Amino acid sequence: MQRARGSAGVVAAAWFYLGCTFLAFPSTLRPSRTVQHALRTPVMDAEDVEPTSFTVNVGGSPVSSGKVAVITGASTGIGLATVEGLLKSGEYGTVIMAGRDSQKHLEAMEGLKEKMPNLTLPVQLRYLPLDLASLQSVRSFKEAFYGLNIELHTLILNAGVMALPQRKQTEDGYEYQFGVNHLGHFLLTNLLIDKLALSGTERDPARVIALSSSAHQIPSKLLKGDLGDLQSDEYTPWGAYGQSKLANLLFSYELDRRCRAKGLRVVSNALHPGVVNTELFRYAGPSPDLLGLIPVENLTKPLLRYVLKTPEDGAKTSVLLATQPEGKLSGRYWQDGRPTASVDFDPLSDLPAAAKEMLPFRPKFTSYDPKIWEELWNESEILVGLRPEDVMVL
Repeated sequence: MQRARGSAGVVAAAWFYLGCTFLAFPSTLRPSRTVQHALRTPVMDAEDVEPTSFTVNVGGSPVSSGKVAVITGASTGIGLATVEGLLKSGEYGTVIMAGRDSQKHLEAMEGLKEKMPNLTLPVQLRYLPLDLASLQSVRSFKEAFYGLNIELHTLILNAGVMALPQRKQTEDGYEYQFGVNHLGHFLLTNLLIDKLALSGTERDPARVIALSSSAHQIPSKLLKGDLGDLQSDEYTPWGAYGQSKLANLLFSYELDRRCRAKGLRVVSNALHPGVVNTELFRYAGPSPDLLGLIPVENLTKPLLRYVLKTPEDGAKTSVLLATQPEGKLSGRYWQDGRPTASVDFDPLSDLPAAAKEMLPFRPKFTSYDPKIWEELWNESEILVGLRPEDVMVL
């Protein structure tokens, strides 16, 4: 594994981990390995999703017969920038934008049509409703997609929520960040994997691209290899978010392993898009006040444009994996357009032994543990109610 370059990186990462310790861990830690299942009684209804579908042709007509992509969370931010990258690539003839808000998607699609009137290869954008907080909605999306009778070459798992201030649950009774970021995408991928396997070729395999995050290293029980609190009953906003992003990564690695074992022409990669200025921050809790007088947010907001990536920059790795030969690689974790290590150093290695003894955790290379990959996959199958008839190829 790669090592951090320079002491500055180690020091910064150490501060990151120490800070996350207090953010992510409550005062009481239970070492249990017992897997906790969510209650099956819905606690919070999923947001309404209009049962509608529509198309917008971009760059003129007729629509070319290029490849087909499905992307979640594509009406704004990284997702919308990714769609724009797919349109410019000339690789795709159909891009299906999956999400909850039909009006936002229509506005996004019309915006792309206006922005890109003269594509070399016209593309059909299609909206299909999908609420990742509802497993029934995911199944309905699968039926709607299969009803189109088209191939599927690329699946981009882009949608997500981040650091909800208060714990809430999905329609199916699961912690919201874990349910939306991981379980909804897990079920969606499994329901579409047969189509992906049929569409991929030896020369150009089908591609599954999962947006994870470097936040997968935020301390959580799953990071310690413990599946006992997947529902984040001991809830902290960033701990739950980090755990959901680690689940994305473990899922991507295990999907790669299973596709290889079955000889499927499907590749699976995860990526960290960087810290991007998008609507994802709308769910994050408010910033604390500085000395109770000056909101920190007011101080930092003018600086964000210089610190955060633009959505276009954040989408570059997703577009690369969806359109370039590098995307034929599989089982990698990508950042800034290249494969990297999902954990490339122990940020606490330089701390004195006495200081290490005081910490409530030690970093583990969980993302490289195939046993944990498989355990999470099997548990996820149970949580989403995956049936044998749902998947034929895995």
